[in-house]
Amino acid sequence: MKKKIFYKVFAATLACVLLMFVFGIVAVNMNTNNIVNQRLREETELAATLINEQSDFAVFNKYSDNLELRITIFDMGGNVLYESDTKAPLENHADREEIKNALEGKPDTVERYSETFKCEMTYYATKTALSDGTQVILRLAVRSSQVTLYFTAIIPLFIVVLAVSLVLSFVLSTFISNSVSTKVTKIGESLKSLNEGQYAPIKTDMSEPELFGVLTQINELNGNIHSHIRVADGERVKLNAVLDNVSQSIIALDRWKRIVFANKRAFEMFHGTHHDIGRDLVFMIEKLPVYEQIIEHIGEDFAFTCAYDDKHLSVVITKVTNEVISDGISAIIIVTDITKEKLIEKQKSDFFANASHELKTPITVMQGFAEVLMNKEGMDDTSKKQLGRIYKESQRLGSLISDMLMLSKIESGDAPVRALSEVSLDTVAGEIIKDLSEEIKKKNIRASIEGTAKITADQGMIYELVENIVSNAVKYNKDGGSVMVFVTETDTGVCLKVEDTGIGIEKEHLPRLCERFYRVDKSHSKRIGGTGLGLAIVKHICAVSDAELSIESEFGVGTTVTVVFGK
Repeated sequence: MKKKIFYKVFAATLACVLLMFVFGIVAVNMNTNNIVNQRLREETELAATLINEQSDFAVFNKYSDNLELRITIFDMGGNVLYESDTKAPLENHADREEIKNALEGKPDTVERYSETFKCEMTYYATKTALSDGTQVILRLAVRSSQVTLYFTAIIPLFIVVLAVSLVLSFVLSTFISNSVSTKVTKIGESLKSLNEGQYAPIKTDMSEPELFGVLTQINELNGNIHSHIRVADGERVKLNAVLDNVSQSIIALDRWKRIVFANKRAFEMFHGTHHDIGRDLVFMIEKLPVYEQIIEHIGEDFAFTCAYDDKHLSVVITKVTNEVISDGISAIIIVTDITKEKLIEKQKSDFFANASHELKTPITVMQGFAEVLMNKEGMDDTSKKQLGRIYKESQRLGSLISDMLMLSKIESGDAPVRALSEVSLDTVAGEIIKDLSEEIKKKNIRASIEGTAKITADQGMIYELVENIVSNAVKYNKDGGSVMVFVTETDTGVCLKVEDTGIGIEKEHLPRLCERFYRVDKSHSKRIGGTGLGLAIVKHICAVSDAELSIESEFGVGTTVTVVFGK
């Protein structure tokens, strides 16, 4: 940069000096010509005053054959009356320009090539009158080389001035380039220190007000940037500290599936290093099935669980929609180790199954003894009432234990493997409504089935699913209400929809309806004998049968349960 500034400044000053030199030469040349021409006019006018008679022409004999000055006198017709150059031809000069100017009373200098002197000559002629009234024309001529002599005399001075100017131009260019380069270097050093986090302001000098103002503004701007950088660095350190200490692995990818960021937990979980930053995700997640499943769903919000070595992982993929960062980060992957949760869930499921199995026998015994005692003769009414309550509660416990066992088998995958067959949903629904006819009649409920469709599934599980949904629609219905079962077949699958006009459910309870033992109104559920496991069983059967479950309800209006079986 310093050289560029020097070359540009030197070239500019050199051009100016040379331009001034050329103009100076031209000006001196013009001035010299003017001086010579003026002197020629003055000498001609002076010579004209010396001749009053023709005998006075002899005054000019001393200039005879003078190589530098020529004097000629003409009559008004252009004929030569006197010539100082004895070798010059005496032909008529009426056609010469200077003679014509003199005759017209407009004397002026004329420069042309002289055949006599074989060089460029400058002529001046003027008209004058002798004492007897005779008018004559006096002409003086000098060599043009006289002008050149004046000009060449001043050239050395111009050359000296040019040399001095070039030296000064060189010195000035060096000074300016050094000065500018030094200031730019200081600005660069300040910016470099800013980039390195060690901000050093530029030293300013008020001797140059304009530059002082610019440098002051740069210092203020750099100071603000440095302050923002420090704040941003602090926030980045805090964020990295938080991300490195969370239990989940966090990985950010760009649009080319390259790793932009990974926290400490991600490196530990997948045995990666910081060298993986900027590389494809496969360098960190080496299990191809897991890698391919992640890549397949990049660009959408998706979640799945998988096994990785001896761990169980929950993977959540989030699409980045923020336009500010979407160019650099297109997706964020959050991986959670759920191995402990899976183990606890299995332990709970095992306990659930074992407890249910162990309770089934004593509850059955209790139910049998209660039934025998109730039928025994001689039992008073109070005892029969108490035994009836024991029998009823034992039935409820038996139903609860049966549901618990069913749910446990479905969750663990230990349910008996049955052959898949064609199941008519409308037929299954009709059988269940027939089984519930006594309760339907008791509440004066209108039950109907519309449509028909078949699916390929485990008939026992489908019966359990439909039975739980329809029985809930009857149990939690109002007197004089209705239960409508719709079976439809679409391009995407078979839809089973059960609508009721029952008591309905508040919206805040909907997300938890499929949890085990969750009840919206415990007193009401206890009164009608619900176990709290029906919808949990429905949810798990849907998962096993590759079906989607959705529940919509409005309190005081009714509930709609929809199950869509895929083709």
